[in-house]
Amino acid sequence: MAMSRLDTLIERFRNKTISDEEHAELLSLLSREEHARTARKFFREIMDSQSGTEPIFSARESQQLYTSIQQTIQSKEETQPVRMFPIWKWAGVAAAACVLFVTSYWLMQPREPKAITTVAETKQVLPDLQPGNKNKAILVLADNKQIVLDSTNAGLLSLQGNSRVRKEENGQIIYESGDLSGKPVAHVYNELYIPNGGEYSLVLADGSKVWLNSASRIKFPVTFTGNTREVEINGEAYFEIAKDKTKPFKVHFNSSTVEVLGTHFNINSYDDENRQAVTLLEGSVKVANGESVYARTSEDKTVILKPGEQATLFRKSQTAHPISVQPVDVEQAVAWKNGYFMFVDEDIKSIMRKLARWYDFTPVYQGNVDEEQFGGMISRFRNISDVLMMFESTGTIHFKIIPGDNSGKGRKIIITK
Repeated sequence: MAMSRLDTLIERFRNKTISDEEHAELLSLLSREEHARTARKFFREIMDSQSGTEPIFSARESQQLYTSIQQTIQSKEETQPVRMFPIWKWAGVAAAACVLFVTSYWLMQPREPKAITTVAETKQVLPDLQPGNKNKAILVLADNKQIVLDSTNAGLLSLQGNSRVRKEENGQIIYESGDLSGKPVAHVYNELYIPNGGEYSLVLADGSKVWLNSASRIKFPVTFTGNTREVEINGEAYFEIAKDKTKPFKVHFNSSTVEVLGTHFNINSYDDENRQAVTLLEGSVKVANGESVYARTSEDKTVILKPGEQATLFRKSQTAHPISVQPVDVEQAVAWKNGYFMFVDEDIKSIMRKLARWYDFTPVYQGNVDEEQFGGMISRFRNISDVLMMFESTGTIHFKIIPGDNSGKGRKIIITK
């Protein structure tokens, strides 16, 4: 199959054989709506390969891409009204990512950590906040003993029930079943707690894999017994469930349940969010919303998801249909697991809740900051100043960092228009 012109230009970009004229053509093609998916993949590749020593795009190149996108938006507006946001609502996540790299091409350039650069000006801010730690968590054993995993060496951690608990060199926790201790196998539970600024992953006794986001918790049996495999979570978790047709896997969160046989899915169920979301990447899941108090039948509270769909569950819904199902870009739902923040038409308070869990600070709002919506994508492993620059570049919102004491207590970010 012959390569498309866009694929050819991307390949030349990778090989550093692209001419100035072809570079301009590449930027123009990436700005087109029909190439949104390719653009997203291209920019993610750039972020993953960024060395931190050289800018990917010069100011001139970024301006070319900016102009191309603006022209596309203006053309689209002539036939269909499009609401404008500080980072445009246009062609989904990929376009938002494009615009992010245009208005904020400096995110790809080396800078002193405390320097914030906007499109219009350069200004100095208080000391930066570092990103979270992918291996930060606390394991709570059946006897309530706590193991701080980020300061514990790899190796055997404990014998729980009839399972061996082991920490891998990469930080992952693995439960290995087997008759090891002679203790009863039933009703032996462990919990894994992820504080603000942490992430963690574990392998359950059945081989299922779980990744947990910041400010999340999972309670699970050290060995699955009976006819089902059941765990409880709070917060956000991504699951890859080991197939076992004889034992359905159930995830309980708040008053709701996801039931599967073997599949990949993400659950977002933070207590400070007014909705919960289940996103299916592979397989099939049944989602039941137990929080609805007005549903007429059990069928009103249950849906079956197909890959690429997301179920939104509304807390204490007063409608007969407490679950909304819609197709989604699954990459947005699991961006956190893949090391990115991805925002699509989000208000600043929703965005700051996500940032606060990862950078461990308290947001403080001054004045009305609810009017604008934003979109864009950036690595979770950049300092908070890099992320805040993305929003400050729009000229509609501003931030002040309060770093707190040496222990991190009192960390705040003040948000103003």
